[in-house]
Amino acid sequence: MSVVEEREVLIIEDSPAVGILLKEFLTKLGFKKIHHCQNGKTGIEVFTEMVSSGKIPLVFLDYNLPDMTAYSIMSQLLNIRPDVKVIIETARERSEETIKDVIAQGAYQYLGKPIRLEKLKEIIDTLRIEESQSIDKDELENIVKMISNTTQISLLRISQYLDRKTDEVMPFLNQLLKDKKIIKINDIKEAGCARCDSVRIAQTFHCPKCKGSNFKQDKIIEHYKCGNVSIADSYKDDKCPKCHEPIKVFGVDYRVQDNFYICNDCGDIFSEILTNYLCLKCNNRFTLEMAKMVSSPGFSFLKSSS
Repeated sequence: MSVVEEREVLIIEDSPAVGILLKEFLTKLGFKKIHHCQNGKTGIEVFTEMVSSGKIPLVFLDYNLPDMTAYSIMSQLLNIRPDVKVIIETARERSEETIKDVIAQGAYQYLGKPIRLEKLKEIIDTLRIEESQSIDKDELENIVKMISNTTQISLLRISQYLDRKTDEVMPFLNQLLKDKKIIKINDIKEAGCARCDSVRIAQTFHCPKCKGSNFKQDKIIEHYKCGNVSIADSYKDDKCPKCHEPIKVFGVDYRVQDNFYICNDCGDIFSEILTNYLCLKCNNRFTLEMAKMVSSPGFSFLKSSS
């Protein structure tokens, strides 16, 4: 058994069926200690307890949970352990932009639904290669997988991900260019940490009032008669929770506003999330204005080569 399989696993998934299937597949791949939580709040609590006891679990996180967004949960996990590996479970109909977004926010990988053993094994194999100190052929394949999992990637990001200098990575990239597995594209400009220059950073999302990360997205209903503004679920039996009068005609008695957020900690309702950045290398927190913009050569995977 490798070091990877000796890790404990934390599954944060509201579907019991998916949780059971994922646990069954992970068991087949050699994992022994697997924990399953069905909501974000419990998942964060269990993760905190595991880290406090000296364990850093491999986390499988459902993109859609009833109590919290995946971004909110991932943000809190990264706050506790910036080096945690979070694998997002996404439905197949999710767009490429969504997948790129969750990776950019700090997720290690994504796992499409319905979950397939082959894809899960591929992710675990990649993790095994990365955490071993193998070089040459293994490292070359590792770089191929890194580039193939995104539309484009920079030399700086590859070198920092492998914890190598750029001149140590270039021979591998030159070989892949020669084999026509990748192509070189224009330089990529990306935000880096102002403290350590790392481009391995993640966005963190917060409530603008209390700065907490425990919030969810919901619809808001405004009742014109009494001026009450609260989440749609608070209008039981189509009655205003403040004046208890029924709301009947949309546009006359009330209006509905989508894409609002409700903080589970302070109760504040807001339409814009406070965004900051977290360096996954030195744990520095900073705003976009404080970020250091860096450029390095870009590379893209040639799909025809597969």
